[in-house]
Amino acid sequence: MLLRLILPFLLAFNLYGISNSELLKRADSALKSGNKSKIFTAYNDYKNLYLQALMSGDSKLKNRALNGIVASGTKLHIDVSDYKKKVSSKKQIVKKSTNKTSPKKIHVINIHSISSAKWKENELILTFSKKLTKNRVNYFKIEDKKKKSYRYIFDIKSSLLGKNYKLKKSQLKRVSMSQYKHEIVRLVIEHNKRLKLRFYYEDNRLIIKPGIKSYKAQISHSPVVSSPIKKNKIIVIDPGHGGKDSGAVGYKKNIYEKDIVYKISKELSKILNKKGYKVYLTRNKDSFIKLSKRTEYANKRKADMFISIHANAIPRNGDIHNAKGVETYFLSPAKSKKSERVAAKENVKDVSTMNRFGKDSFLNFLNREKIIASNKLGIDLQQSILKRLRKSYSNVKDGGVRKGPFWVLVGAQMPAVLVEVGFVSNPMEAKRLITSSYQKRFAQGMAEGIERYFLKNQ
Repeated sequence: MLLRLILPFLLAFNLYGISNSELLKRADSALKSGNKSKIFTAYNDYKNLYLQALMSGDSKLKNRALNGIVASGTKLHIDVSDYKKKVSSKKQIVKKSTNKTSPKKIHVINIHSISSAKWKENELILTFSKKLTKNRVNYFKIEDKKKKSYRYIFDIKSSLLGKNYKLKKSQLKRVSMSQYKHEIVRLVIEHNKRLKLRFYYEDNRLIIKPGIKSYKAQISHSPVVSSPIKKNKIIVIDPGHGGKDSGAVGYKKNIYEKDIVYKISKELSKILNKKGYKVYLTRNKDSFIKLSKRTEYANKRKADMFISIHANAIPRNGDIHNAKGVETYFLSPAKSKKSERVAAKENVKDVSTMNRFGKDSFLNFLNREKIIASNKLGIDLQQSILKRLRKSYSNVKDGGVRKGPFWVLVGAQMPAVLVEVGFVSNPMEAKRLITSSYQKRFAQGMAEGIERYFLKNQ
């Protein structure tokens, strides 16, 4: 009954009184902009449209909204796995026979589509929904020496499903990919000099090597340099758990989450203080602090950033060797089983009496103005941590930047994220996490991510 009464209000609030077609047009335009803030607006618009479609039974709008959620969420590194499953179940084309003399036959076929396209150093990797065979790719070159134009063209029998990929590479004149025809995706790589381009197939991937050299000065990440703004920034670091709340217990009983995250927090505090930031910790010893008091402390300090540090774990009867990786979360109602599981573990010592719908509705209207900033902070932290760790360690898994209902972030009046440093239930990660060398590198990666965020968001 409560859901029936409140849901129309929530939808009306989010749609700002404009029609579905206008909202869809706005979302499509924002998705193509390449601006992260606009893409986040598109993500929210698509979610509102999806809810409207469910209520009205509009299947066409539902499919458009689902594709939009997946496309925008993927660009923002948001966990949209549940939506992808719904999209994949809709990826069918119904072809009706045109033979009027015989009964109409319906043929259902799965669409061959591109699920991701990205540069990994100097390799362009296209990943497809199904195995890619050679007969699906037509490759040819067009050279014009007078105009100094050398184009390398791939016509691929596949679909983009409305996605728009930004594949710009500073060392190349142009890289573009579009839906050239109904069932043909055209990829064009253009340069003003002849390239020694090579490509090969690997299961469901097409890997292209244009033969360009690395040019470190053109890496897209903002450089980490000294800046006078640092002295004006206040950062509150929150070592998770503490005291009677040990947090997750490792695969060995003497490994506790509260000890690991405290040491990383202290190391991060030292690094940031040396760089000129003003840093506070929510706890400076092994003491218990309620979740609600942690952001309250950050608000009183008028902090510019709040980072809660935790460690992950799964039950002992689970797959402890495969459950691993660094994850970063920002505040939002959970939309995946994984984020719900992690949030349940972190929220356990401060249980609310609200029911599930009450929690989601409450979270929906908290910190709306800080959600985009928190998502950006999460992305910068995640990238920097992984970059720093992978210089010294192998098999460092990227768990992604996700949204989740973490009550330790509720009420923060500044960009706020929760970082899961790894799984103490995983033998390999636990052994690393208890060493001072790994803790220092992790803290260094976080510090670099913080600097990157401030430099891009002054």
